[in-house]
Amino acid sequence: MAVFESKYAGFSFYAKDGLKTFKNGRYVTDDKDEIAALEKAVDATRTDKPAAQEAPAAPKQKQAEDAKPAAKRKPSAK
Repeated sequence: MAVFESKYAGFSFYAKDGLKTFKNGRYVTDDKDEIAALEKAVDATRTDKPAAQEAPAAPKQKQAEDAKPAAKRKPSAK
């Protein structure tokens, strides 16, 4: 089951079955087509992220730590 939230109480989107509408800024579904459409929507956020999708995020954070630090600026000559 996927739970999505939007800052718009009546946010609507199109899925394979037609027009779907949020109620009080929340939408719950098990339909794969609706989940795919909502994951592409900018104004909808998934709030029940499965653990399987969160796992790949860890290597990205490690890459950021390995990046070179920004060069230090020289003091201005006044």
